[in-house]
Amino acid sequence: MMVVITLNNCPQKLRGDLSKWLIEINTGVFVGDLNARVRDAVWDRICEHIKNGSASMVFSINSEQKLDFRIHNSDWEPVDFDGIQLVRRNLNVSNRKNQMSNVEVSHINRSKQRKATSPLDIENYVVIDIETTGLHESDRIIEIGAIRVLNSKVDASFSTLIQCDVTIPNEIQKLTGITNEDLLEKGIPIKDALEKFLAFCENYELVGHNIRFDMQFLTRECVQNGFPLIKNKQIDTKKISKGKVDSDFGYGLSALATELGIVYEKRHRALEDCKLTYQIFEKLKKM
Repeated sequence: MMVVITLNNCPQKLRGDLSKWLIEINTGVFVGDLNARVRDAVWDRICEHIKNGSASMVFSINSEQKLDFRIHNSDWEPVDFDGIQLVRRNLNVSNRKNQMSNVEVSHINRSKQRKATSPLDIENYVVIDIETTGLHESDRIIEIGAIRVLNSKVDASFSTLIQCDVTIPNEIQKLTGITNEDLLEKGIPIKDALEKFLAFCENYELVGHNIRFDMQFLTRECVQNGFPLIKNKQIDTKKISKGKVDSDFGYGLSALATELGIVYEKRHRALEDCKLTYQIFEKLKKM
């Protein structure tokens, strides 16, 4: 997918790193074609190393709007206008910055980062996870799982396999244990699955590990099957963990569980990964 990244006040080393994946067509402006996994990894690297600089990223997705974006360390802010993602400038912040010293501005930026990565004090939410035929936007959802949490305790669960008109790659079958026969015998149409899933989630906040990946697929399917865009507030346990856990193993779901001392038996099935994400989130909330 096409990706455009713009950086301001960017360390030279970070510009050099980005040149491994993208072409710098002007100072601080990078363009390239990245899959979703690499795109998210590059963005995480930018946010981690840009220090007091600012960054924005625009990329194409299969949605009604045909694009999405990320903004970091800026007085421009994303807003949802009746399901359409826009950006607007916070004039109060901008004018105030003109009157502040660099030290004050730096302090505000650090405070924003701390706030963005702090565990949220919520007790009622829904954990979500999906399994897909691959990591690209053209791949398909083959399983959806969700757990409803009330008063920080598991209240109900949802899980379904989804019929798919493409063959599941061998590596995905080995990873998940889901076969083409399973989908044929136990799967339901994606439209039915979405209807049940959305009813289960209601208006609860959604929690997921690297939830942008899940929402990218769910958004595309909602658009293609005539459902409204999912507007529930979203919380990413991967993002929170980076501000709370000094992990030597990375911030994948399995690595983070190991770092936090959480024992698990199964992975790469939607409901099992929901259970693991729930345990991680509850631990992060207490840190």
